[in-house]
Amino acid sequence: MDELKKTSGMDFLSVREAISKELGSLSPEERGDLGLPEVFPEKNELKIEFTIPTLTKEQVLDSIQILKSHIENLRIHTFESGYYTIQALNENLFDTKNILETVRFRFVSSRTSSKIEISKKGNYKSEELFAIFNLYKYFLSGSGKKTQNPKELLLKLGISVYDPIEEELKGEQLDFGWIAGYENVKREIKDSIILPIQNPNAFEEISKLTRKHPSRNRPRAVLFEGDPGVGKTTMAKIVSYLCKIPMIYVPIETILSKYYGESSQNLAYVFDAASLFPSSIIFLDEIDSLAGSREEGLFEATRNLLSVLLRKLDGFEGKPGSMTLGATNRKQDLDPALLSRFDKSIYFPLPDLEERTAILGNFAIHLDEDSRRRVAEKLNKTSGRNIKDFCDYVERKWTARLLESKNEIIAPPVELYLEIADIVRN
Repeated sequence: MDELKKTSGMDFLSVREAISKELGSLSPEERGDLGLPEVFPEKNELKIEFTIPTLTKEQVLDSIQILKSHIENLRIHTFESGYYTIQALNENLFDTKNILETVRFRFVSSRTSSKIEISKKGNYKSEELFAIFNLYKYFLSGSGKKTQNPKELLLKLGISVYDPIEEELKGEQLDFGWIAGYENVKREIKDSIILPIQNPNAFEEISKLTRKHPSRNRPRAVLFEGDPGVGKTTMAKIVSYLCKIPMIYVPIETILSKYYGESSQNLAYVFDAASLFPSSIIFLDEIDSLAGSREEGLFEATRNLLSVLLRKLDGFEGKPGSMTLGATNRKQDLDPALLSRFDKSIYFPLPDLEERTAILGNFAIHLDEDSRRRVAEKLNKTSGRNIKDFCDYVERKWTARLLESKNEIIAPPVELYLEIADIVRN
């Protein structure tokens, strides 16, 4: 291994010797069903190949993470059932010179056998051999059957996972009370999302009693629509907590990429990793940015992204106790095919006077009901998030005044709320 660190490139004989030295010392018991990797030249390439007992998508995802830990820049060249190709890119992503000569990792599965093929024109780099060694060791004696923690897989992509069980142990308790008002929205969410997830058998029994050909009557995907800041993301988190299943929060910036094909690969990766959970909720925020209407004329990359999204939504439908939630403030921009995948759309309006007053009850508890209503009247057409931001600003302004005047710390008066509400409104 020390010799590899000093070597910038290794030819056929050096590669074979390094593999024999690193992996040949493993006992037959340690190697199990895996034979040692074969090294041979073929069509101007140097190939390394070894058979594996099984190959699943989960194992491919694990393998990608192993490769990524040694090779900085990778792309998924092919991702089809039974055939997956991962290709290394140049150190400088903008340098496409000799791109066809970089190392490729092929994962091939058939009815009778599975194998991993590695090929490259020219010499192998030390980091590429380290990747091969660790890939081989991963599949040793059936260890490749172990799947990585899906939460870890998603975190490496920048996707956060809200785990209600963990949060509850930390003392967090979420319920509908976190969002003031919106009683009709809460009823729709309970009937369309929470009860179907918690009681799938009851819905199936009703289907058997009412339909000539019993079929699924539970929603596979639900769309939250409404202006920014009206509580769509918070409501998805509440659903996750009440159902006690993890929520995979997918912020748009972690999926989209300027490199061709990478956005589609990232999105497919999210759904594949989510399928490793027994049950889960995928929350796609700002879904209109993922896939707009095809009538507007899409670039090919966006078309591919939409195609992957539609296919994955259909596939994720079959996971028991799982559901996809989407959020948008531009429903009219969504592609019709994408809209058709959502069984239900739930609209989150801007809060009315009563709801604005109730929201202020969460962030200005020292004010009486009449005072909160007076402030709420001045905050017409304001979202819940903006009301919170408004209260934050009032508190900062008041704290600064108290510190400057060296007065005792007391809660801000209603007059300051009304004064700043007039400024914000104008």
